[in-house]
This record gives sequence, C-alpha cells and structure tokens, in this order.
Amino acid sequence: MKNLYKLDEKNRFSVPGKFLSSGRIFYLTMGLDGCIFMYPEKEFRKISDRISLFDYSKSGNRKFLRIFFAWSSRIRADSHNRILIPSQLKKKAKIRSKILMIKIGNWFEIWAPALFEKYEKVDRKSYSRLAENLDIKL
Repeated sequence: MKNLYKLDEKNRFSVPGKFLSSGRIFYLTMGLDGCIFMYPEKEFRKISDRISLFDYSKSGNRKFLRIFFAWSSRIRADSHNRILIPSQLKKKAKIRSKILMIKIGNWFEIWAPALFEKYEKVDRKSYSRLAENLDIKL
C-alpha cells in the first residue's frame, strides 16, 4: 500500500489514524535505495535488538550500524497525528514538498515521489525475475 502526502511548512505530514494503532512514537532513519525507514517504537526496538547482535569486528557491519543509528530520530506524532521529518533526513532522501509512504509489514518506507518513480521504472523489468526467486507463492 502506498500513499502520497504533502508536507507542511515545518516538514510534517499527517499520518492516518490506522497507522497509529501501534503507538504515537516512531523512529525515522536512513533507509536503503534512497528512502527513509519509519518504524513504530516497538518495531524499532525489535530491529535494534537484532542488528545490535551483528559482529562488530566486521567493517561492513560497523559501517551499517553507525549509519543506521547515527541517522535515527525518535519522533512523536503530535495531537493532530503529524510526524516531523528531520531536515537532514529530508535532504538526504531528496524530499521536497511531498512524500510517498509505503507500508511494508510493520514498518514504512518514505520516498520522494520522483525518486520512487525512477527506482520503480528502472527495476520494473526485474520485478518478475525477483518474484521468481521468492520462496513463497503469490
């Protein structure tokens, strides 16, 4: 499921109430492929616990953990269900005035719409090949 939202002048967007069912606190951090990851607090704690077990002696693990946690911000939805996107994350993800939010399981990806469109266009041809490699029946 993907939804388009407009940011207000303070870099906030209104989250539908159904997305707040797991609480009003979220963690935003640098995602993959140019997006921002947005985790409900409980989900962030789970993933933090899992990735903190990575072997820190491996340089790739150290680099990933540093970036993941350095870019993480704890954000509380305000009384109007608005979430603030920190300006440094907004800039890094090339977001301007609108965002595309994609729900993936128990968490979300936040994209600049143009960047997602470009990403989707490039990978559209490989979508079928990727599905073939999944270990599930669609």
